[in-house]
Amino acid sequence: MPYLQINPHYFVDNLRVIKSIIGEDEGHKIAIVLKDNAYGHGLVELAKISSEAGITSCFVKNTQEAIEVAKWFEHISILYPQSLESETLLKTCIQRENIYFCVANIESLDLYPPKSKIELKINSGMNRNGIQINKLQEALKKSLENKLEIVGVFSHNGFGDNIGSEFYAQNDSNLHIKREVLQFCKANSLKKPRFHFLSSSGALRAAKYNVSLPIELQDDLYRIGIALYGYLCQDSMLYEVQLKPIASLWAKKISTQLLKKGSRIGYGGISKVDEDMLVSTYDIGYGDGLFRVREGMELFTKEGLKIFPRASMDCISIQGDCEEVCIFDDVRPWAEAFGTIPYEILSHLHSYIPKKILQ
Repeated sequence: MPYLQINPHYFVDNLRVIKSIIGEDEGHKIAIVLKDNAYGHGLVELAKISSEAGITSCFVKNTQEAIEVAKWFEHISILYPQSLESETLLKTCIQRENIYFCVANIESLDLYPPKSKIELKINSGMNRNGIQINKLQEALKKSLENKLEIVGVFSHNGFGDNIGSEFYAQNDSNLHIKREVLQFCKANSLKKPRFHFLSSSGALRAAKYNVSLPIELQDDLYRIGIALYGYLCQDSMLYEVQLKPIASLWAKKISTQLLKKGSRIGYGGISKVDEDMLVSTYDIGYGDGLFRVREGMELFTKEGLKIFPRASMDCISIQGDCEEVCIFDDVRPWAEAFGTIPYEILSHLHSYIPKKILQ
C-alpha cells in the first residue's frame, strides 16, 4: 500500500524559520491550520507533532476534525462548523471549553445556545466569506443579545501572495474593523476578543508592521497553514524563504515487465519506450487522490525514474524495478505540471493513505 512519510524534524525547522522572520517574541502567536486533514498530511499526526513543538492553537474545518484534535490544543477554532450535518458532534463541541465556532454571517448567530464561544469572520475585501463591514455593528449587537461569548474577530487578507498595494490597503481596512470592535467592547464592558487577520504569507510579510501598532490593535494570532508544511505559493514575493516540505509520497511495486523498444504502455498506448527497459507498476493512482498523469507530462520520481502517462485508477507505471519508489518529496513539480498550487495536490490525497512518522 502507498504511504505518506512525514518528517517532524522538517516541521520543527519550518517553525524555527517562521519564528526567525516574525520575531521570536511573536512565536507564541503561531496557530497551525489543520483543516482538510492537515492539507492532506494527516490530521491527528500533525496535531501531535505541532503540539509537541509548542503550538497551542489550531484551526480546523469542521466539528469532526475539532473533536479528533481536542486533546492536543488549548484553543481550537472551527472554520466551517456547519459543513457537517451532525447535531451530536455540534453539541459535543459546544460543551467543550476549548472549541470555538467561526461565524461568517449574521443568520448563523441564531444556531448557537447562550454562552457558546464564537469568532466573527469579517469580509474585509476578499469577498469570499464573512460578515460585511457595514453589518459589523449588527453582528456584535446580535451576539450580545444572544448571550454569545465573542472570543475572536478575524478576516483573511487574500492578497498575501501578491506583490502590490492591495495587501497593505486591506491591512489598513482591518484596522478600522479592530477599532470598531474595541469601541463596542468598551461600551458594553466586554473582554477584548483576539484578533487574527494574517495567514502564512501575510504574516511573514507584515509581522513587523503588526508589532509597530499599538498593542490593542495588534494581531493576537498568526494563522500559519501551508508554510509549516514546507510551501508558499509560487508567486509569493517570499519564495526565497527556506522552507522544507515535510511529506514524501511512496508507493510499492505490484509487478514488473521487460518491455522491448517501441512497446506501448497503458490506455491508448499513450507512452512508448525508446529502448528495451524494465517498467513496473506501483500501487497508487488517481483513485487514491493522486492527480492523473496524462500525455505530454514529464514527471519523475525522487530517484529520477520516469513516470509514464497515463496513470490508472489504482496503479501507475514507472521506469525500473525498485521495490518501492518515492513519487515525490517536493510536490512543486507536480503543481507546475498541473497548473495549480502545491496544496491542491496534497489535500487531494485520500485520508486512508497511511502516514509514517520519520524517527
